Amino acid sequence: MVTKTDVNSKITSVNDKFLFTMGYKLQDLVGNTSSVYWPDQEEALLHEIRSTLKMGKKWSGNVRLKTKSGKAVHTHSTYVPQMNDAGELIGSIAVRTDISDTKVATGDKNTRRSLHILRDEIYMFEAGTLCYTYLNQAAMEATGWDESTYPQKTVFDRFMAASDENDSSSMNVGTFFQCVRPLVNGEVEEITQEMNLNKRPSEVKMQLVRPDVGKPYFMTIVRDISERHAFDKAKDEFISTVSHELRTPLTSIKGALGLIVSGAFGEFNEGADKMLNIAHRNADRLTLLINDILDLEKTAAGRMEFNLEPVDMAELIQDAIQENAPYCKQYDVSMVGEGLEDDVMGHCDRDRVFQVMNNLLSNAAKFSNKGDDIVVRLEDRESTIYVSVEDFGMGIPLEAQPTIFERFTQADSSDRREKGGTGLGLSIVKLLVENQDGTIDFVSKPGEGTKFFFELPKAKADTSGETPDRILIAAE
Repeated sequence: MVTKTDVNSKITSVNDKFLFTMGYKLQDLVGNTSSVYWPDQEEALLHEIRSTLKMGKKWSGNVRLKTKSGKAVHTHSTYVPQMNDAGELIGSIAVRTDISDTKVATGDKNTRRSLHILRDEIYMFEAGTLCYTYLNQAAMEATGWDESTYPQKTVFDRFMAASDENDSSSMNVGTFFQCVRPLVNGEVEEITQEMNLNKRPSEVKMQLVRPDVGKPYFMTIVRDISERHAFDKAKDEFISTVSHELRTPLTSIKGALGLIVSGAFGEFNEGADKMLNIAHRNADRLTLLINDILDLEKTAAGRMEFNLEPVDMAELIQDAIQENAPYCKQYDVSMVGEGLEDDVMGHCDRDRVFQVMNNLLSNAAKFSNKGDDIVVRLEDRESTIYVSVEDFGMGIPLEAQPTIFERFTQADSSDRREKGGTGLGLSIVKLLVENQDGTIDFVSKPGEGTKFFFELPKAKADTSGETPDRILIAAE
């Protein structure tokens, strides 16, 4: 590929090979220079080339050019100066060789050498044919294929054959195309799914790679997570056992301290009374923590029973407001109900929704400003019941918002940490709502307040008077 430029590096002519390779027309290039170079290298590269040519010397090196369609072409280029009789640069001729295939092949070779030693299984297959183009050592050992075998195989030969047909998490044709569709459409850069392969839990990550040169291909990383599952199970069992063992003696301690603080055994001096009150408050906090852990463990394991029945949501919310009024009074906060006059029936577990409301109202009270109102709103929608709890306090810091529903997570600021809490309440709330076929979310602006809102199914007219659905809902 040959180009000719003037003293200002403006293109004056090019040969047909350059036009064919780069996809330009002659009129696109004459008088121009920047269109064929990538912006990140143009200024420094042209300065280096021009300085060399002004000394009457040739410049050679690798130059990455940009086609009209935006793809990269790697070239080895030699620039030859054209000088006048006075020894001044008047232009140059560049001769380029396309080395894209060599560049890609070298890069692929180095990359694959590194991937070959990984413990995770690595699979690469073409986006069009789904035929494998590369398996690392771990993948070949898992499949029993070698370098002469896997090019004749497709993704279906690996994942579909190795999946457990009785397991809904296993890969099938429908699941596969459902996963890759967002990748192909550019909606996400990576998808991750847990599935069973050869009767072992595995984490499968998939990306669609669109190289500058060559066909698009999928890269899939398969990681055995058996040890992670075993660790999580052991951890959950340990937490559950410890919590159960602590609950009985702690209940006795809390009860005894409650009697003492109430004056059942007489009066104490000021110092002793202060210490007893501190001990009683801390016993309450420990009881709350243990109860939260046990609720979380039961819900996550699918062992919490939900009695789904028609529930008068206005009455439930009014009861929750009344129940939490003394707690809100501690923070000099009031509660205002909206939409509580209508007869709105939800299909849910009254006790579990009451638990959700208690958590949201107590959180709103803790993080409101003195003298503020908390607005509790009930709306009857087409097929759902909408409930929101809105405060106008400090709000949730932006960095804490993505993880606010995760276990043992609290917004880590000094103001919020002073309010206390186990860091489990909102994760339990989310599980309780979702296990009743509901959804929950929030909006928050730091310094302006937070609104948590959830929706639950509306009770059907023909369910009135029927026996409640007593079911054991397993967490997904």
